[in-house]
Amino acid sequence: MLANGEFDIRDGGNGIEVWVTQMGEYMNMNTGWIDRASGTVAIIDPFDSTRWVEALAAEGLRPTHLLYTHTHRDHTAGYDEMKKLVPDVEVWAHREAVSGDYLNNYVFGEIAADSEWINPANSTVKWSAGGITLGITHSPGHAPGHVTIHGYGVYHAGDLLFTAASGRVDLAGSDPTAQWFSVLFARGLLRALPANWRLIPGHRYDWVDGSTPDWVSLEQALAYNYALNAKELELFEQLPFQRFDDDIAN
Repeated sequence: MLANGEFDIRDGGNGIEVWVTQMGEYMNMNTGWIDRASGTVAIIDPFDSTRWVEALAAEGLRPTHLLYTHTHRDHTAGYDEMKKLVPDVEVWAHREAVSGDYLNNYVFGEIAADSEWINPANSTVKWSAGGITLGITHSPGHAPGHVTIHGYGVYHAGDLLFTAASGRVDLAGSDPTAQWFSVLFARGLLRALPANWRLIPGHRYDWVDGSTPDWVSLEQALAYNYALNAKELELFEQLPFQRFDDDIAN
């Protein structure tokens, strides 16, 4: 398992590096794609921006793009610091993640998106910068405007899917039925991607055997993830990790 702020760095092919790290008390998983030829560095939901900037600077690199899966405050935690450290970094999010009355709820963090994805739910668009091209899938349910992002051997699931579960649906702006359809669409997408790609969850939570791996293969997720294997909506809604009796539930 990765230590807090430790990076797993791999060759994703086509001259693109893939950096994955785990950060913070909620074990947030961050993914970054790097094209050294163009100096492009795209990071998903950076949690500890100082650590990211320092690690990249050691390689003569700096963040150029931030890609947000959604705007819950644990995923936007590094936004303000990153804007201080790299004021010209370009910020992307889905339009529905940065607009709406629900953003007044304290579970959300405020970011300013320079550019927005606007694709409908359960559709995928291509995003490119430098030599990097990624698939951006609008997967609402856990949060409005939630997206998953895939490319170069990685499917970054955000809080749509964890290794063994799916994101809760009892928060402001959550929609259980939308989450079900997003999981169904994700199942088809994962089946179409190479089985040995890694599913990077939004948080490092328990796997089916009680361990807490940083990621699992798409093949493992399709075989064992409880949400991906729910047979119908009624069974999906009964999964125990969908709702919690805590201070942030609706």
